[in-house]
Amino acid sequence: MGVSMNLLSGENCDYSEAMHEIERAIMYRTLRPWLYPDIIFYSTSIGRQFKANLQLVHGLNKKVLKQKMELTKYIKTSASEKDTENDSVEAKVRKPFLELLLEYHWKDPSFTEKDIKEHVDTIMFGGHETTATVMSWALYCLGIYPEVQREVQEELDTIFENGMNEYISRAVLAKMKYLECVIKETLRLYPVVPFITRENNRSFKVRKYCLI
Repeated sequence: MGVSMNLLSGENCDYSEAMHEIERAIMYRTLRPWLYPDIIFYSTSIGRQFKANLQLVHGLNKKVLKQKMELTKYIKTSASEKDTENDSVEAKVRKPFLELLLEYHWKDPSFTEKDIKEHVDTIMFGGHETTATVMSWALYCLGIYPEVQREVQEELDTIFENGMNEYISRAVLAKMKYLECVIKETLRLYPVVPFITRENNRSFKVRKYCLI
């Protein structure tokens, strides 16, 4: 999203802890079907804490979105006063996902702020610790399959034959074909998101039955 959380320096730790609590509450509820009805779940202590954590997370996401919107407006205003040469240089810079969403919002008002917020909520939650989880499982797989580990090592030695101080660009990453296969196989064996739920908000018909 282009926003530094500064967790290592002690900032936004309540947000990080809230995300952990939300994940634990979701799994706790998933394994207990009697908690599926909202009226029952939110009457429990874990349900009430889950609701409080959601409010904290949504509050920070809303704050980040507001700050980015104000910053984007300022950049747009400033950019209109620059030379076209400066604009072309700036356009080559890879932008965070949130800024791309905001730019789309400015171009197409039908893509509302609510739509942006839903995307932000999804990415902030879906992207939380997923990379670290995949890395942990990948290292585990490499540990139990030493022959695969050797193949990865040989590939990296070939790529970095001049030393490991080389800047790892996208072009260098593209050469890591075998490592990419290892990561993809890890994701197949240990998916970060093993299932996705959907909630229907309108009635639909299956043969002669109308379901709500």
